Amino acid sequence: MRAALQRYFYIKRRLRCFDNRESCRYIHSSSKLSSTFPSSITFLTDVEGDGHYFDRFIHRSKILGFRTTQPTYGPFNEGNWNLGTHDPLYFPYDKEVVFLDDGSIDKSNSMLVYGGDVWDKGGADFYVIRQLLSLHRRYPDRVHFLMGNRDINKLRIVDELDFGETKRLPKHKGVYWLRGTGLPGDPEHLESATMTETAAERLRWMLRSTMGSVDAFELRRQELQRERLAIMNGQSAFTTQECLDHGTSSDNVKVSDDDVVNSYLQSCNPNSGLMSKYLAQAKLVIRFGPVLFLHGALPTIEANSFPLPWIDPESGDNSIGHQQTFTEWLNLLNDFASEQIASWQQFGETNKSRNAREDFWATKGGYSNKSSGGQLFGNLLQYGMNTLPDKSKNQSVVYNSWMKGGMPRKDLFTPNEQMKLEELFAKESLQLILSGHQPVGDSPWPIQLSGNNWILPCDTSFSGDVNWTKTLQCKSSTKKIGLGRGSRPNGRGEVAVSETLISFCQRTSKVKSVNIHGCLSDGSKYETNNLLDVDDKQIGRPLLRELSYTDKDTGERRDMEFWVKAKIDQDYLLSAGKGFRVWNTLFDHNELD
Repeated sequence: MRAALQRYFYIKRRLRCFDNRESCRYIHSSSKLSSTFPSSITFLTDVEGDGHYFDRFIHRSKILGFRTTQPTYGPFNEGNWNLGTHDPLYFPYDKEVVFLDDGSIDKSNSMLVYGGDVWDKGGADFYVIRQLLSLHRRYPDRVHFLMGNRDINKLRIVDELDFGETKRLPKHKGVYWLRGTGLPGDPEHLESATMTETAAERLRWMLRSTMGSVDAFELRRQELQRERLAIMNGQSAFTTQECLDHGTSSDNVKVSDDDVVNSYLQSCNPNSGLMSKYLAQAKLVIRFGPVLFLHGALPTIEANSFPLPWIDPESGDNSIGHQQTFTEWLNLLNDFASEQIASWQQFGETNKSRNAREDFWATKGGYSNKSSGGQLFGNLLQYGMNTLPDKSKNQSVVYNSWMKGGMPRKDLFTPNEQMKLEELFAKESLQLILSGHQPVGDSPWPIQLSGNNWILPCDTSFSGDVNWTKTLQCKSSTKKIGLGRGSRPNGRGEVAVSETLISFCQRTSKVKSVNIHGCLSDGSKYETNNLLDVDDKQIGRPLLRELSYTDKDTGERRDMEFWVKAKIDQDYLLSAGKGFRVWNTLFDHNELD
């Protein structure tokens, strides 16, 4: 309770610092005001370790690009491998990301916001995070990171895998979100379920069954193998070509299970790991004037009450959860995350043996968890989760979503919710909220609110699963064919990529344009018109009637609700979703009601 009260009064003191609330409205990635305002921002999110997608994005970006560089290995060499320790001198790649306007005085404040979820599914975790960290090191004021749920959950690694001074794997008692499932890791059925005995078995189970990263263990092994081959041959550890002749057979380079485990322990080391360096720079929310960035979605907001779920309601004063302004709430979120990361780093500096009867945070979960890790950084772990231990919804900007069942949430368009959003956007001078987290097909999914205000989910991590169909109501368009996942180990496929560009008026700091461009899942290049074009009220809204198409598997006619995503030349791109599956179709502008 003492630690909770100390955090509570610390936050109360922080609130008193906001004397000039109007000037604080235009904050960005910290509680300090931005000294510069961007001319434009590119938004990239949910790469999830897919180096090929990362490269596609950079090659097509209008703000970022690559320049050739010489791979550097620092003090690491054969037998002394880097397993995820952050070292600026270790960059085993032949290219690095730069801003295309580098050196141009009049355009030197374009920026990148990365929306979170750096690792897990693409097989190039280290490549992606090193590129991001390298770019941030060279342009610290122009590169900004958000925390995603896949980033926050890496705090568990040191808690549940670190051997401490006893050199023995601590006993695991399961995770709270598997309670009642009967699966391995169910705290109520540990005797009947096979639990992990070795560090490698535990890590495989953690990644596969508790982090949604089924193939991550073996993908990490392959990435470590590529790095070792690169060092042995003085070459780059990543290439966009699937096969690179390193000169040394991969059969001669072995990566053991223990190497993979150590790569997670070292890369998630709270003080020296690659992930710790990312999290130390990352925020829960980022704001530039009328544009707000977050990983998931805004939680439930009731009459200027902004949720701070880690605050203990028994602390004796609930006013902090009800009286702060929106700007103060954003700052409190970032201060909370920063404090939790600092406590995690403190946890990493100790190497004490664990009480055999002590739980991990994940076993019981919750805010104000009493385990040794839970007391220091468990609140952030819980904030990054979907549900609380009692299975109620967690009020979090990390895991909330604008989507439900594959389509934008219908409650966003109820009169009550519309009124709340209108009031928030008007009072805070917001125009646009961008997010990731929930897959939305092969291009961002605009949601148009009243007053030409927008919500824009941008996670395209299941682009390879998009189905192209031709609706029976549209006679003029031709049916396109999706190219599928190809050889990629995840759902992105090999061709789709989208860049969202926000341009600002330098005189008023208002958003001037929002454009999206890239390549759709059928391989066709596209570029949307400006979303803020007030003459087109159909984009970002559902059609008022369902469209029919013929199911390619059954031949049956099906009716679905479609959403107008974008206008591309003279056609409208329409999408319908169910779960993570999305159906695309093009509609001639003359035939759209």
